[in-house]
Amino acid sequence: MHLFHYNAAARIPAHVQLEEQVKVALALGKLRPGDLLPSIRNVEDELGVGRMLVRKAYQQLQDAGLVRIIHGKGAVVTGQARANGRVTEKAEALIQRVLAELRSEGLDPVTFARILHQRLLEDDARAPRILCIDSSEVLARELGDQIQQALGVHVRAMSVTKLRRYRTSVTADTQVLVDYYYLADVRRILDGRTRGIYPVSWDYDAAFIERIRSLPLGSSLLLLFYASSLKEQGTLLAIDALLDRVKEREFQVDVKAVENVGSLARLARSRYAAVVVSNRVWDEHAAALEAHPATFWRLASRLNHQSLDAIRDRLGFVL
Repeated sequence: MHLFHYNAAARIPAHVQLEEQVKVALALGKLRPGDLLPSIRNVEDELGVGRMLVRKAYQQLQDAGLVRIIHGKGAVVTGQARANGRVTEKAEALIQRVLAELRSEGLDPVTFARILHQRLLEDDARAPRILCIDSSEVLARELGDQIQQALGVHVRAMSVTKLRRYRTSVTADTQVLVDYYYLADVRRILDGRTRGIYPVSWDYDAAFIERIRSLPLGSSLLLLFYASSLKEQGTLLAIDALLDRVKEREFQVDVKAVENVGSLARLARSRYAAVVVSNRVWDEHAAALEAHPATFWRLASRLNHQSLDAIRDRLGFVL
């Protein structure tokens, strides 16, 4: 099967063109779970696209959960990469009607597609219909960026606190994705403004966990939260889950409220090998914390792609 083509005249980066072509092939059923994508070398030779760009496209497809890169074998389509049959069928029918009308009007379909694509990108950037909500601005942006990459559309992000102030900006056609823990809060805040409120889950970022695990055995570690957060069951469970990941390192762990530790600059010179900072604290103290990157580590998270896959159909996305 001829999978890829490359339009050097387009203003779309090569790796994005390749990534989108795989998504379309999946949507139309031309690629199925277990299929092997062309090798990076073959794509490079056939299209004249740099190897690093092909590798970037494949890596982003893997990050989105659509392929798995296996050493010695290549990029294999995963079981998660299923087409939304209902949406695909509707889209194909609409495409046929549009093509017929373009021919009757004497318009070039490829030129029309370029104009339409640019217009849709502009509209999507101006008024994203996907809204990501989480406990803090920095965490909402982080997860929003990951959702944006997975779905291929712009995503607006805000904290639960900010949502309370700007609830009127949420329209009926907004699709809201929120951490399971804050689902009930968001439903109360929006109070029927939109019925499209869907829970997603997250996990600690693997690179972040490995960074902690790289500390010497028995190191002193401080977890820094707001006092109010330490009264929430969700925070306590999240702390337990984090410590369970690194329990064999036998760290000496303290958990403190930022209100009780005094100067952050002085804390940076303390005995702790690392101070892991909650996202809500990072929101308010980013400048002081970023001045000491070796000491202060933000609690980094990753979207659970399976939870996003579970609601793709309801969101109306093919992939």
